[in-house]
Amino acid sequence: MIGEWTTSHRLYPPLKPTLWYTMLRTSYFARSARAPGAVSISRFPPHWYTGARTFTLAPAPDMLKIDNWEVFRQRYRNEVLATLDPDTVLHELEELVPEGDIVMLCFEKDRTHCHRGLVAEWFLATKGIRVPEVGEESTAQATL
Repeated sequence: MIGEWTTSHRLYPPLKPTLWYTMLRTSYFARSARAPGAVSISRFPPHWYTGARTFTLAPAPDMLKIDNWEVFRQRYRNEVLATLDPDTVLHELEELVPEGDIVMLCFEKDRTHCHRGLVAEWFLATKGIRVPEVGEESTAQATL
């Protein structure tokens, strides 16, 4: 279950009753592009990727040219995440993945210097939702 709702095991408020446990996770295309529940959050996903995609969490095209992590992080937080409502984003993800876990994808193997790590941090800060990386579900959430 994502969040505090106990009447449903999906995102809140529930759009429809379900019987499964949903978890938000992150990963990268090379590892999880074919995983059930995969959703691209990249501005330009790989040409071979045919799964679900959203541009809501994608960096603006000009941000992709920034080579200074601190500058990118600040701009992404201020220009993308600060403009979004986390509940609206959760509903959008649920519409893209109507069943099971949701895996938000981008390119970087290590999310430490990647926007999907900032998204995970944002969900933790705004909704109290821990978003682990695929394969690291049992480890503690890293502080980004």
